[in-house]
Amino acid sequence: MSATPLLKVRTVTTGITLARGEEAKWVEQVRAAHDFNAAAQKALEAAGFEVQSTRVSTNPFEEYVNVADATAALESLRKLDAGLAEMGCTLFNLGPARSDAAVALVCDIVKLSPRLFLSANVPHLDFGRAKAVGEVVRAIGDTTERGEGNFQFCAAFNVKPGIPFFPAAYHAGPPSFAIGCETADVLAAALPGDLGGARERVIETFTAQMRPIEAVAEELAAAHGMPFDGLDASVAPNPEVAPITAAFEGLGLGTFGGSGTLAVAELVTSALKSLPVKLCGYSGLMLPPLEDAGLAQRANEGRYRVADLMVYSSVCGLGLDTVPVPGAAPPERLAALFLDISALATRLDKPLTARLFPVPGKAAGEMTAFQHPHLCNCRVFDVA
Repeated sequence: MSATPLLKVRTVTTGITLARGEEAKWVEQVRAAHDFNAAAQKALEAAGFEVQSTRVSTNPFEEYVNVADATAALESLRKLDAGLAEMGCTLFNLGPARSDAAVALVCDIVKLSPRLFLSANVPHLDFGRAKAVGEVVRAIGDTTERGEGNFQFCAAFNVKPGIPFFPAAYHAGPPSFAIGCETADVLAAALPGDLGGARERVIETFTAQMRPIEAVAEELAAAHGMPFDGLDASVAPNPEVAPITAAFEGLGLGTFGGSGTLAVAELVTSALKSLPVKLCGYSGLMLPPLEDAGLAQRANEGRYRVADLMVYSSVCGLGLDTVPVPGAAPPERLAALFLDISALATRLDKPLTARLFPVPGKAAGEMTAFQHPHLCNCRVFDVA
């Protein structure tokens, strides 16, 4: 490699299309994708990259499961999940719920297995759907340990197939794969310094880090006859990597959440969109308070609110991700928030999602006490 591998592979995600009436074939289709993922992981690790997970996504589940019969649908998914467990596939995305009947199944699906992830589509200005999804989010919060089941689910707005990151991922067409990158450490190396040269530093550093992964992916595509959809270059943090806030604040514009934060978010995202590699998915900036130690700290200090995250979403890549909200938040208030995000996604023609965590027994300003290995803890945000 021509550069030190600061970049990690968050996920190799292979997408497949399942068909109704062909239930006997589902596990073998998943197994083929799972086996390809294993080969991809081996090749990437041989090239010097850490691979944190491999995943499988499908077309929207109501295309292959009869959601009109809830009992039968859940039984079909239970059998599929047993096959996932047997082969060791731990991260599987069922795609978006697009009908009222499918949305009504979401909570039961989440409780069915920690392996199953999914989303629900919220159309522009559809208050009925937004409220139904708000009720699902509340139900998951009320019926899973500490409300952590919402890690497996998000509301989705204007999301297209091909995103490798969960829980928004879904697939369309013949099998193909994409790679989601973990680039927080790359951003930490590239961004701090003189503001005038920051965009070019980000482009140069990310390009040097991502081209070797792109080369491995293209070799895999040729060797296995598996189309490569691209790299999602998103800055996707987790509690164990360099905090995004430190990279932002390294430009000298002040504390994250204050004036200048929006400008830096736009700088980073525009740089990522300009990378001379094959891009897919969000390829933007993720700002999840429960997955970044710096964002959690700044939230505890009251440096930013949900409204600020919404503003940042207008120029970055994701929406509201892993945001804790009061456990008693009315579904109507969550619906109103979803409609705001939908308005942004529609007006700006970009994919956005909302992964909210109503925390049982917690009010705005109180601390969460999550035990999920991929979550930090921070104060609960107000959604009034």
